[in-house]
Amino acid sequence: MQDLILSTRPIEPDVTGSDVLALIADSVICADEHGRILLINRAAEQVFGYSASEVIGQHVEILLPRRYRAQHAEQMRRFARQSGGASRLMGHRREVFGQRKNGEEFPTEATVSRQTIEGRIVLMVAIRDITERKALEEQREAIARELDHRVRNVLSVVNSLVSLAAKTATNVGEFKESLLERLGALARTQSALLFDARQCTGLSELLLAELVQYRTADAANIVIEGPPVSLGLRAAQTLALAFHELATNSAKYGAISHSSGRVAVVSAYTGDGNSQISIEWRETGGPPVKPPTRQGFGTTLIKQAIERTFRAQVILEYRPEGLICKMTLPRERVEAAPQA
Repeated sequence: MQDLILSTRPIEPDVTGSDVLALIADSVICADEHGRILLINRAAEQVFGYSASEVIGQHVEILLPRRYRAQHAEQMRRFARQSGGASRLMGHRREVFGQRKNGEEFPTEATVSRQTIEGRIVLMVAIRDITERKALEEQREAIARELDHRVRNVLSVVNSLVSLAAKTATNVGEFKESLLERLGALARTQSALLFDARQCTGLSELLLAELVQYRTADAANIVIEGPPVSLGLRAAQTLALAFHELATNSAKYGAISHSSGRVAVVSAYTGDGNSQISIEWRETGGPPVKPPTRQGFGTTLIKQAIERTFRAQVILEYRPEGLICKMTLPRERVEAAPQA
């Protein structure tokens, strides 16, 4: 049997510098001391949209927005004239942008290195497209700003609730009960809006959420009519509190407290060019209604909340056949801003 002889000499693969550069995910561009491009890798071709044949021999500034080219060329010349090998991060004091062949600009991270090879200065720039990272950073910043805005807004509403409850309550128990009820209504509104990327909710959905607990089996005692109205965050919070007061009062003393009682909430676009939204709360079929001898917490809350948020008046009519609450609100202060 012929012996099998294994060679221990390592196999030398036929790999060139271009092959290695092709494996690098970041863009790599080599230039001479004058900034003329000597070599770009495949990743750079894909990022910038140029083929190697289009840019080799061109100055590297072709890959930059025009407003940065003169400054960049001078910086590269100064860096190339220095002695010895070195590398540094570009744009440590400002953002660095690249420009694709189609003119689109994009944010980058870039590092430039200098080496002397066979007596010749070679500059190598490694570039990373950070468009997605910048978009995520901007999104996080936007979320943080929105969260700060929401928290401040909620705290402002809570402060008003506490102040009003303190002024109208006759004892600690009444203060606690009224405050907890209103905070619960506010919390329900926040929960409905919390995971809504549009930061809005529908008027009908908000009314239903507040009134569904009072509906009879056939749902005939609660009627909600009107066109689709998309409420912005502040409008939703304010109207939720107002409708909570109306529903609570009705359940205690009004139409909802009686088996034959009925509540109808009707909304409509009104005014020149449908610039306003009218909302009418009408109760029928309940116990006879008498005007209150004093303005309680609920009435005060409804009027102040509507006036402050919408700069509009609330009309309360205590008719014998049932309470009527009318409000005409500026549409621009009610509806959520359209999404881009």
